[in-house]
Amino acid sequence: MYIAFLGGKVLVHRSELESLRREISAITFEILHLCKKRLDIAKRIAMVKLRANLPIEDSRIEENLRRRVIIFCREKGLHEDFCNALLELLIKESKRVQKEVMEHACAQREAN
Repeated sequence: MYIAFLGGKVLVHRSELESLRREISAITFEILHLCKKRLDIAKRIAMVKLRANLPIEDSRIEENLRRRVIIFCREKGLHEDFCNALLELLIKESKRVQKEVMEHACAQREAN
């Protein structure tokens, strides 16, 4: 089955559309898998920071990452606002996870 547009111009074959949707769905789950991997590393970072008595936030590291992400996005033709929003979301979640890990570790120390 074909999907037609005004003037009878054929845009896409339904099976092609379904195939593309399956591909985009698979990529979405790949991204989520990488997010999980990133958060697992953030948990390990939290434990290192806890042992070293370091704060969760390090603005120097974050700004360095932001600069590198912007360069990458420009090179790949990605919209900077999208890249910045995605990075902010990733950073925010990493901080949330690190805080959770540190609070849990401190609570366990106090209980012992």
